[in-house]
Amino acid sequence: MEESILLVGCGNMGSALVRGLCRDHWHKKFRFLLYDAVEEKSAQLAQELKLESVKDMEGISPHFLILAVKPKDVEVAFKIVNKFPQAIILSVVAGVNIHSLTQLFAHGGKIVRLMPNLCVEVGEGVVPISFSDALHSTEKEEILFLLSSLGWVLEVEERYLDYFTVLSGSGPALVALFIEGMMDAGVEMGIPWETSFKVALQTVLGTASLLKDKELHPAYFKNLVASPGGITIAGVRALKRHGFEGIVMEGFREAYKRLVG
Repeated sequence: MEESILLVGCGNMGSALVRGLCRDHWHKKFRFLLYDAVEEKSAQLAQELKLESVKDMEGISPHFLILAVKPKDVEVAFKIVNKFPQAIILSVVAGVNIHSLTQLFAHGGKIVRLMPNLCVEVGEGVVPISFSDALHSTEKEEILFLLSSLGWVLEVEERYLDYFTVLSGSGPALVALFIEGMMDAGVEMGIPWETSFKVALQTVLGTASLLKDKELHPAYFKNLVASPGGITIAGVRALKRHGFEGIVMEGFREAYKRLVG
């Protein structure tokens, strides 16, 4: 096999993965090959990153094959996957387990499931991962090293992947919704939206960085900011009165219910 990575599916997640890997210069070690059923998608991404877009699979033998298609398109995609019996398959297809993927893979094969979020594009993603039994320890180490460029990689039992699909996969959208609300509050107070957006963004970024760096519990940090009888605790009280934490939990609960049907 050549030292190449074939991406099948150049949608939002597939594109984010490749951008994240190229950001850490993996395209200098591997030959990246991009394929999408809509040829324009793979061609545009290839042009952007100076990689190769492929129309057919002749003459290639990838070491890794990243499968980044929608669940409804998995069976069709495996017509391509099955051309590469020796490839290690990295699937980011939500809700399709290793057993089902192995059944589709005509060669049995080495299957890896990962549920990254879009933050992998800037190297700040969450990447939960599960391996099939067919992979050797050295192959696992190689994959973990490759994916470490994308953010926090953690090996988990496959049964937990659905939880991470919701918590870290859907999470950025809910965080973005909070940032939008914070930005709108600034605009309501009279701050131009461009400035309000930057303030909201930097506040969330700074808070997350400080919590991570000092390993602080959010509740403890909240108490550091909120002075007795001050403006911060008044805001906290208003959010708690309206069930803010419960609303956040309900958002994730509904997302999980939709995932599992």
